[in-house]
Amino acid sequence: MLKPTLLVSLLGLSLYATNAAYAAPSPVPLLVEQCLRLPNIELASAFANARLTTAQLTLAQRALIFEQQTIGLNNINDRLNYYRGFNLPSEEREGLLQCQLRLADTLSQLLNQAEFSQLAYALAQGNAEQILLSQQLKHLLQQHWSAEEKAKLHTAQASIGQGLGSQQFSLAFNDSQCQPEATQQQHLLHKEDDKSDRPKRSSAKQSDFSGTIVSYLLTQENAVCRQNVWQAYQARASETNQTALQRIAEQRQQAATAAGFTDYSALALSSQQLSSPELVKAFLDSQTQDLQVAPWDIGRTLSQQASAKGPTWQTSDVLSRSFTYLQVFGLQFETIATAHAEKTPTDPNRPYIVRVYHQQRLLGEVYVAYNQNPQQSSQQQTLRQSVLGQQFGQQALDLKPQLSNYKDIEQLTESIAEAVTSLAKASHFYLNNAMGQSQDSHFVASLWLAEVLRHQLFPQFEQSYLQERETLAKAYSKQLKVFRAKVAVNFYQDVNSQVYPDIGAEFSASFGQNWPQTKDYPYSFNAIANEGPLYYQSLWQASLAQLIVQATLGCQDKLQLFNLLVVNEDALNVSEQLNAIIGAPVDSASLIQRISNSAASEHTGNSDNQTFDATGSCAF
Repeated sequence: MLKPTLLVSLLGLSLYATNAAYAAPSPVPLLVEQCLRLPNIELASAFANARLTTAQLTLAQRALIFEQQTIGLNNINDRLNYYRGFNLPSEEREGLLQCQLRLADTLSQLLNQAEFSQLAYALAQGNAEQILLSQQLKHLLQQHWSAEEKAKLHTAQASIGQGLGSQQFSLAFNDSQCQPEATQQQHLLHKEDDKSDRPKRSSAKQSDFSGTIVSYLLTQENAVCRQNVWQAYQARASETNQTALQRIAEQRQQAATAAGFTDYSALALSSQQLSSPELVKAFLDSQTQDLQVAPWDIGRTLSQQASAKGPTWQTSDVLSRSFTYLQVFGLQFETIATAHAEKTPTDPNRPYIVRVYHQQRLLGEVYVAYNQNPQQSSQQQTLRQSVLGQQFGQQALDLKPQLSNYKDIEQLTESIAEAVTSLAKASHFYLNNAMGQSQDSHFVASLWLAEVLRHQLFPQFEQSYLQERETLAKAYSKQLKVFRAKVAVNFYQDVNSQVYPDIGAEFSASFGQNWPQTKDYPYSFNAIANEGPLYYQSLWQASLAQLIVQATLGCQDKLQLFNLLVVNEDALNVSEQLNAIIGAPVDSASLIQRISNSAASEHTGNSDNQTFDATGSCAF
């Protein structure tokens, strides 16, 4: 049960952050104090103390002790990540940074213990749930670098982010046709005597260059000018970030070599559902579509197309309807009165707490708040991960008060789905629930549930919110991800085994235009330094979730479907779940082909009349 003191803290922080009249003191200093006092985890001592009451510890007992010893560390880390999203005073941000360093030191000290490694490998011989935990612990060991190496990596990643985000950038033109409007020229672009009409980078300071680039691409009628400006902007950090990105590549290659892999892409993908660069290539190739619209033309093209004018919804009403529908999956929702509810009894956007049950089992609570900032999107955050037999979960929903377009609806349904699926996972171990079986499968269940909610709550979703402009915008966003995923997996491969020997041809395959400066590709987006070869995973999970949606349209036993895909009390692996839900074959190559076939069928309109209430049976 959620403790009253924590209820006050959560409500207090939200009100404090939104400058409400009845704001409460921030709980951040208390969290920082608890964090800095967190003791080191000594598995040897914990196991020794347990042996005082029993002659020999079983594998299950050792796993339970590990869970009890580490759950406090994980809980503080969740709260830390939650509070970092708020606009806090500098001293509180500094406190959270100190907490982050303390948690990193504690985890590093734990991973260095022989008992940790021994447990990780011993669990591989246990039951299904213990085997999954073994995989999580081995993954932590694989990612464990020395403090010095971690510092180098994080410094390089931060440097790349700063390079791409810097506004210290300007362009100079020789061709008068490419000059921007006079109102922008005086503070944005400077003419420079040069024989080339390509824009040049210089060090003149900019206030918001990225914003004016968008404006320039929208208003410039000359396609060659637009292309040159866009390509120069993408390459803005190629010189400053070259050393940092190369350092990251070298570090990761060293890790791959030490682990016995030819390159880092092979290492990073070895534990994923798509377990090799070749499988990732097969998937990305299946998702490649020639839009015949170049990135430098997308703004003008979109501005000339019809936009959807769907109805506006009150988020509170949609949330209430979501809770009602989710009962078909065995879920129940109970609203809990809060300390400040009586002060605004008629305000539909007042914060409140919802207690969530599944088949009479208490899962935890969802804290609901509405952000009055119109620029803020709806989002979900884990406050405390539910762990069966250890603790109830806590989820936070920070929502837009109104929904007016497809992005609003997608963000809301994904936030609701992620909160519900996170609460409902039924493993006895925190890491199993929080990390999933692989990074490229962890969010499949929540994406599936979000898609179900969208179609159930908005039966005319596509017709109302996806007209020409929105459809093209989504398609362009997807192709940009596809191309970047190809660049990322290629960048971390051995030069002799790259799956995309001509990455320039891949840009043309998605956009129908050329970007000849291939050396600039890796420096055009920040994710190559962070997600790296795993950048494809959001595309893969969305595609797999959509396949499950299409395959279970006629499923009447929604409770069993939810139990198999979300609750997963039997700790089935991904292949076992998919085999039970959509039927064989479920190997990666077959799934890629099934996803491609399903998408083709959808594009031809074969499934236009299908609904989520269709009669039929599930694979199970």
